Amino acid sequence: MNLTVTFQTPGCADSTFIIKAKGGLAATLYWADETAPIEGWSPLAIIPLTPSGQGIFHLTGKRSIPPEATHVLARAIMPDLCRREEFLAPIPTPYRSSFLKKKTSLCVISDLHLTNHPGKIRQALLRASHADLLLLIGDLVNDGLPDQFEMLSHCIQETLPGTPVLPVAGNHDYPISPVPRISEGLSGYPSFQDHLMQRAKEYGLNWNQDPSGAYAVYTGPLKIIGLSAATHWRKLTFQKERQLTFLEQQLSDRTKNELGIIMCHAPLLAHNPQRKPKTAHPYLTKDNALQKILDAQKKFIYLSGHTHLSPNIPAGCAEHESAGSRIYINTGSVRPTDLKTNEPLIPSDWKDGTILDLNITEETIEITTKSIQTGTKYPRAYYRFPLPQ
Repeated sequence: MNLTVTFQTPGCADSTFIIKAKGGLAATLYWADETAPIEGWSPLAIIPLTPSGQGIFHLTGKRSIPPEATHVLARAIMPDLCRREEFLAPIPTPYRSSFLKKKTSLCVISDLHLTNHPGKIRQALLRASHADLLLLIGDLVNDGLPDQFEMLSHCIQETLPGTPVLPVAGNHDYPISPVPRISEGLSGYPSFQDHLMQRAKEYGLNWNQDPSGAYAVYTGPLKIIGLSAATHWRKLTFQKERQLTFLEQQLSDRTKNELGIIMCHAPLLAHNPQRKPKTAHPYLTKDNALQKILDAQKKFIYLSGHTHLSPNIPAGCAEHESAGSRIYINTGSVRPTDLKTNEPLIPSDWKDGTILDLNITEETIEITTKSIQTGTKYPRAYYRFPLPQ
C-alpha cells in the first residue's frame, strides 16, 4: 500500500491524496498522530478504489489541519471485509497547526425548530456549556408559538444557568399569519428576546437595544450585533429598515480593536453556502442593501443559518475574503443536515445535527464544528483564519 499527499499552501489543509492499495475496495482517510487517527475526529473522506486499487481525493476550501495531527492515515478495506491495510504519511512541519493560547469561546447553534419534543435541543445546549456565550442564529422554534418559546426558555435555564444567550429570529420564529394570542409569560419572539436581554444584563453584559429589534452587545474586544430579519408568512425580511441603519452605525462606531460579530438567520446571496449562481433568488429581502453595508466595512464575522447544510459539504461552511478582513460562516443546523454531495461513501454521522465553536484569540479565529449526537469533530469543518484586520 502507498499513500502520497501533496499539500498546496503552508498553514492550510488543501491537498491531494493518492492511494494505491492492491485489491482494496475503499480507503478511509484520517488526520492522525504517529500511530492512529486523532481521537474525537471523524474521517476526512471515504474513497472508493478502482479494480487496480487506486483512489484520489482533493481537499479544497481552505480548511485547516487540527493541531493534534502530525500524519495522514489511510486505512484500506480488503475484499474479505475483515482485513485492512494501513499507511501513515507525515505532514510536513510548515503545514501543521500549533495549539492556541487563551481564547474567547463562543458557541453557535442554529435551526433548533423546537416543537414539543425538546430532547435534541437540550442535548445541543448541554454541548455549549463550555462557552463564554451562546449565540442562537434563528428558527429557534418551529411555529412561533408562545408555549414553544416558554419551553425553550426553560431548556436554556436548566442546561445553561450560568451562560448568557444571544438570539436572533428566523422565519419560523413567527406564526405563519399574525393571529392575536393571549398568553401569560412569553408571548412570542420579541418577548423571548427581551427575556434573554434581561438575563444577559444580569450577567453584566452591556446590551444596547434598538427600537427596530436589532441590538448590540459589547463584551471585551467583541461587538456582537443581532439582526432579526424575519416576519410572518415565513418571510426573511427586515420588518423595519432601521435595523440596517443601526447595523451601519454600530459597525462604523467600533474602536480600532473591536471585532464585529453579525448574527442574521439568512445567508447573503453573494456568500450562498449552496454556491448557486448569483443570479439566483436571494434568501433575504434587502439582500443588496445589507451586502452594500458589509462591503464598506472590515474586521467582522457574519454568522447565518437557514440552509440546514452540513458543514461537511465539499465547498465548506466558511469563506475568508478581502485580504482576511471579512469572514462569512454558515452555521449548520441542530436538526439533521443535508450534505448536497454526490460522493458515493460518507460517514453516517455527517448528517447529524451540529453545533459550532468559534474561538477567538489575539491573532486567530478558530472554527470547529461537531456532531450533537456524538460530539465528534469534523475535519471538513475545521478552519483557522488570521484575526480580521
